[in-house]
Amino acid sequence: MMPFAVGTVRDIPVRALKLCGMTWFGECLCFSEAVSEQIIMVDPVTGEVQHRIPCAGVLTDLTTANGLLLQVAGDQRCIRVVNPGNGGEIGEIANPRPGHKLRGLEANRHGLWLGYDDLHLVELRDPRELTLIDVFQVRRGIAGLTASDSYLIYADQAGGTINVYDLEARREIAGYSVAGNPTGLAWDGQLIWYCDFTTLQLRAVELPGLVRG
Repeated sequence: MMPFAVGTVRDIPVRALKLCGMTWFGECLCFSEAVSEQIIMVDPVTGEVQHRIPCAGVLTDLTTANGLLLQVAGDQRCIRVVNPGNGGEIGEIANPRPGHKLRGLEANRHGLWLGYDDLHLVELRDPRELTLIDVFQVRRGIAGLTASDSYLIYADQAGGTINVYDLEARREIAGYSVAGNPTGLAWDGQLIWYCDFTTLQLRAVELPGLVRG
């Protein structure tokens, strides 16, 4: 499946050295940065920094659940649970697949989505017990992911693509070549946002046909 090329519709340069994950929190776009070990909230229109949250060991992807931030962190790639208000660490969730490269993380009403780069595998797990609900095999490495009721969307950093997996059909339906090298992903319902690891920007693209919620 040859990827289609899509251009960005919005670009926000940020002061960062190593971009990791991305998620929405309220009306802010959040991204994580590994060198400063911070989660940073910015206005998605102006790029103005709204809030900075310390998070030791920031590593790869980021998501939000029940008003809290979840960040992959540390050598064991645990999921760090952080209070966004005061930056306090509430706890950690162990990587369900120890030794494997957990790089994608998303939470929605269906559960907790975990993407493993080395296995080309996405798991859907119960967020309370981490029991396995479903498994999806994908074609490329995973550097970040987001999900809706209908689609799983993941970033292939090395290949410079954003890829769409149809959950009902259980197959990949499209790949899009984007500017730079995408890591963390977020979806605002219309645009897919990604952290561009190469140019240190938060960038947005519109993917044709991505209409089901």
